[in-house]
Amino acid sequence: MNHSIYEHETTGTLMKQGYVALQETCTVEQAILHLREQVQGKRNIHYVYMIDEDQQLTGVLSVRELLAASDTEELADIMKKNLIYFPANLDQEEAAKVFRDKDLVSIPVVNKWKQLMGIIHVEDIIDVIHQEADEDIGKLTASGKEIDFHTRPLIAAGKRLPWLILLLFIGLISGGIIESFEETLEAVVALAFFMPMIAGMTGNTGTQSLAVVVRGLVSEKLDFKKATKLLWRELLVGIIIGLTCAIIIAFVAYIWRGSLMLGFVVGVSLLATLIIGTLAGTIIPLILYKCKADPAVASGPLITTINDILSLLIYFGIATMFISRIM
Repeated sequence: MNHSIYEHETTGTLMKQGYVALQETCTVEQAILHLREQVQGKRNIHYVYMIDEDQQLTGVLSVRELLAASDTEELADIMKKNLIYFPANLDQEEAAKVFRDKDLVSIPVVNKWKQLMGIIHVEDIIDVIHQEADEDIGKLTASGKEIDFHTRPLIAAGKRLPWLILLLFIGLISGGIIESFEETLEAVVALAFFMPMIAGMTGNTGTQSLAVVVRGLVSEKLDFKKATKLLWRELLVGIIIGLTCAIIIAFVAYIWRGSLMLGFVVGVSLLATLIIGTLAGTIIPLILYKCKADPAVASGPLITTINDILSLLIYFGIATMFISRIM
């Protein structure tokens, strides 16, 4: 079979010829004899496929069902007609979802006339799942899926630089925010001690939510109801994480700096930023998904940079509100 005539990463390029096809007019006894002849040199024969005189796929039987049937029965009378099959141009990622949902070990591939062309085994799909996961990880880290262990340093740097330069300029906004709250920072220098922690924690929780959403989008067909449920779930997760971390850091700030109000400001800021960071990591990939864009493109560095900006605004905003009580 010439796989070059099929589009890259489609079922046509994955299919193999190791299958057993029988005429639907055969009796069970004839089918078992044919099976013995055809099975030589073939591995993983779990199903026998039935075809008509035009070579069209009409039904399927497991080898166990075939052996258990009466010798005189015709295959057309006992075969399962509502079988699962793939067109030859289906994206391999969609095929992987079908394998997972239907729990089958092999699925046939047909052409536009429903003629049997080949078969895809579950072990071929496992390779696809690994490949797609590697691509998504590359997008999540903004490192590019074409970069591997063998990529030369200059090429690897060239593929990463445009994205990182963009993030660099977005990151300068953080500097502008700190400058605009310069008076607050000068009045209470201790606020600077907690800036890296708040920005880092917010970025981390956003990236975690992003990873959960991207993984969910790969395995689920998302509708409005599921999206709303996911959003509420992540909001509750953000509140639980935020409250826990806020209480801990408020206590640490109070013990370290001896200021109850400073501990309150840092704690409330962390609570607010963790909730917002979690929601940002959930909403951005969902918006991209609804806009028919790849949600994995909403990469970790982008979420982290956005959350840095939001966390600094919240932190210094709350600190400025309570500045007279902190001093």
